[in-house]
Amino acid sequence: MLDYYEKRLPEYEAIYHKPERQQDLGWLEQQLCDLTRRQRVIELACGTGYWTRRIVQGASALHATDGSGLLAQSAVASCPAGNVTWGVVDAFQPPQLQEYDVLVCGFFYSHVLKQQLDGFLHTLAGSARSGTRVVFFDNRFVAGSSTPISRTDDDGNTYQTRSLKDGSHHDVLKNFPDENELSGVLGAHFTDVSVSMSRYFWLAQAVVA
Repeated sequence: MLDYYEKRLPEYEAIYHKPERQQDLGWLEQQLCDLTRRQRVIELACGTGYWTRRIVQGASALHATDGSGLLAQSAVASCPAGNVTWGVVDAFQPPQLQEYDVLVCGFFYSHVLKQQLDGFLHTLAGSARSGTRVVFFDNRFVAGSSTPISRTDDDGNTYQTRSLKDGSHHDVLKNFPDENELSGVLGAHFTDVSVSMSRYFWLAQAVVA
């Protein structure tokens, strides 16, 4: 997965240029900025920095992390503000996160196997202090706009076949949970769970007990 996203770095943000998604992207950005304004934020799986650049405008401090140092450095380099740092963090084995008010994780939830979700969320909850707000956001599947599902495994995980400009093809895990599934899974690990849906995206927020 990291290899795929590093190869996709030069072309990744083209996905945000789809005309039909612009209104929903505006909605998602507003939600995210409201939740992180004047907060100390850690971002997991920051990728190219598309959302890093938006969060940093209002956050009091932002630590952008990714499993790839190439992506994390690129994300921070794209930010004009100086209150942002970067680091390499495995989202499945995060360090202690006691110093942060908000944990943001965008477009990563869908890349976690269904059978690994409980372990992933349990670890995150155990790494953060009580009262930390966690924010996940990701894609919804919309026929005609989303890449078609190419296969489904025995555990119900769905996959897409994605092509890059270099001609390579990649089998990419991409799950699309509905509102009830998100509420149930997150509710087993956090309190005050709230899920919002637009046509193309979802955002879920909760609090560490």
